[in-house]
Amino acid sequence: MVTTDSGAQGHSATIDRGSLERKNGEGNTLSRNTGCPAEGAKAGAVEAIPSNSMSGVTRPSGSGSDLAGLTNHVVNTLREWYVLASDSIANILEGRIMQQPSKDIWLLGKHYEATAAQQHDSSQGWTESYPPGFIEDFSHLIWCTYRSHYPPIAPSAFTTDAGWGCMLRAGQTLLAQALQLHTLGRDWGFSWESSRDEDRRRQYVGIIKQFFDDYTSTSIFSIHHMASAGRQFEGKDIGQWFGPHGTARIIHKLAREANHELNVYTTMDGVVYLADICADEFRPTLILVTSMLGIDRVNPVYYPFIQVSLTLPQSVGIAGGKPSSALYFSGFQGDELFYLDPHYTRQAIVHRNDDAYTAADLATYSCNSPRRIPLSRLDPCMVFGYYCGTLDTLIDLRSRIDLLADDGMKTLVAFDNAIPKGMNSHAGGPLMLLSRSDSESSGVNVASSPESSVEHRSEGSDIVLEGGSGSGEEDWVTDL
Repeated sequence: MVTTDSGAQGHSATIDRGSLERKNGEGNTLSRNTGCPAEGAKAGAVEAIPSNSMSGVTRPSGSGSDLAGLTNHVVNTLREWYVLASDSIANILEGRIMQQPSKDIWLLGKHYEATAAQQHDSSQGWTESYPPGFIEDFSHLIWCTYRSHYPPIAPSAFTTDAGWGCMLRAGQTLLAQALQLHTLGRDWGFSWESSRDEDRRRQYVGIIKQFFDDYTSTSIFSIHHMASAGRQFEGKDIGQWFGPHGTARIIHKLAREANHELNVYTTMDGVVYLADICADEFRPTLILVTSMLGIDRVNPVYYPFIQVSLTLPQSVGIAGGKPSSALYFSGFQGDELFYLDPHYTRQAIVHRNDDAYTAADLATYSCNSPRRIPLSRLDPCMVFGYYCGTLDTLIDLRSRIDLLADDGMKTLVAFDNAIPKGMNSHAGGPLMLLSRSDSESSGVNVASSPESSVEHRSEGSDIVLEGGSGSGEEDWVTDL
């Protein structure tokens, strides 16, 4: 693996339109809005707790985890009340309370359209305010949150990341969507009960296990490994808050050290050097672009790109947040972004060697209660994620970004085709070296980048990527 510094129905969860309760493959009724049983609860040992929020969990049976589950539930419920109250007050002050939401809904490159009835949130039931396909798709996102009661993160005594690990969890959530695309594709599904789906079930469990909270070799991106890498490479003590850039660098370093099959490329200035990704052999790549889009709030000039970015088929979301509170953004409706909030504490899942996990065991890694936040409330520091599984999808991403720039949009990503002098490329590889005049005559659109970012490449040639010709969708921008 080369690492450089720079599918639509889910597991057999269904939505009962009558009771609005979600059931897993074991037949257990899960929390109405989150589908989340108590942390570590076993199949057949869950008791539903009514909830209208992300914090809704179910209480485990067994005295050993009763206190932990109850404590987490109380804390989560208090946070939920605070979020609901603060959002409601802000909406009233901003005059948003009577606004009718847009009919167009986007979620990681997929478009949904709300009916006229569904646009009136106040008169509809909980799931009725969104198209059913959207709710199902949203529930397939892997949701990484605070965890508690896991082994201490050496050399500290921390057994929970509550209060300091929210950006690391937002980064995990973004990475988890990339791993789902890489392993299962955009439109995937399996049944927990069907023996025919055993391979897909094992793949899904394998993705989540990479985020389990321990030091095992399979937990590559655990909070333990991320915090330890932050201490080693970023100079952060265990318990210190991480920013988007540091989180992106940690993901890159952990992937490289584990020789992960997913190549991770990070850039801080927004310039993606194709030579770094395609020098020898193209590998499935997660591109992480960290950006600062303002001082206290996001500059409105960047609103369109934030939204359009989430319509790209390569998008795996944005790890950002509001001031002092990290969030993961996956889509939008009008000028509001859908998000997953990592600030809910669940008990850590116990690692099992036999991978005999049930839907109830892993239900705390999913959520079917979409929340929205206006673009005007976002913190300006964030990291954009794009997954390119093939060379053609990388070409398509570049074409789409170039098309946005040509249309006059203020973009945050640019592709640099320059290759350093002396770098070789064989004819059968992913790169073909041509002169600049040949590149221009071939119709390849080369995104320019600041001179300061490409000084060390100024004497090189240009890269033409072999493969498809890009999206070829000239009306793509105006169709949003």
